Amino acid sequence: MRWHIALGTLSVLVLVAVFGYVAIGEQQRMEAFTEAYDARQIETGATLFETHCRTCHGPQGKGIVGVAPAINAADLFNGDRLAAVGFSGTLTDYLEGVISAGRPVPSAGTNYPQRMPTWSQEYGGPLRKDQIDALVGFIENWEDRALAAGGGETGAPSGEPIGTDIAVSLPEGNPERGQDLAQGAQGGCSACHELAAVGPPWAGSSEMPGIATRAGDRINEADYKGNATTAQQYLIESIVQPNAFVVPGYESGIMPQDYAQRLTPQQVADLIAYMETMP
Repeated sequence: MRWHIALGTLSVLVLVAVFGYVAIGEQQRMEAFTEAYDARQIETGATLFETHCRTCHGPQGKGIVGVAPAINAADLFNGDRLAAVGFSGTLTDYLEGVISAGRPVPSAGTNYPQRMPTWSQEYGGPLRKDQIDALVGFIENWEDRALAAGGGETGAPSGEPIGTDIAVSLPEGNPERGQDLAQGAQGGCSACHELAAVGPPWAGSSEMPGIATRAGDRINEADYKGNATTAQQYLIESIVQPNAFVVPGYESGIMPQDYAQRLTPQQVADLIAYMETMP
């Protein structure tokens, strides 16, 4: 019988050793699992952001002036924005609430033409709870960089603004600079004219030519109510006087109204040069 007792004791000791070994490494394994899970969440959130949020908040979440605010911004992560709206919860709670339920009315002090839509299925939107969580995780992943850089909307012109005179003489434009401006936060043109159908598309198709060619044809059409007499003037007018003529089928007031004060003649020339590359 003694060998049974010895064997039982040895078995217990072996099990204790095994459980002890597992317990020692469990915290490290859980940390590795959590890190991998968070990484997958961020990747999923990045894909969702690219599909649903980029057109209004910009490619890197830096916001598009006159379209939507920056969410890759220091004031969101340092608590200033939450304090300004009187929100006493956590940033995670704030992001979950705004993304899920949307923002049907403008925030105090803002005048964005389009309101934040409802995204969660719980409120009639298209995204599941886990997808909302992934978006929140992706946005929160910007915290260190946003606090270090103080990211946000930019809108101050680097020179004298162009104003509203559509007959202004423009310098030679650079299409590469124009593309950077169109796709960046200060211009934000691509969000509505290239990535989404909020505004008339710039690129051509089998049914119609690109925007630069259409501009020349548009001024001769019966429904044109603007003051341009050349294709370049039409394009300038569409930037600095966006409500002078609204293409049928699109809404008035959606285009930001302050590009005349935010863009310089060189920037407008660069944008037009970029438009002229559209097939």
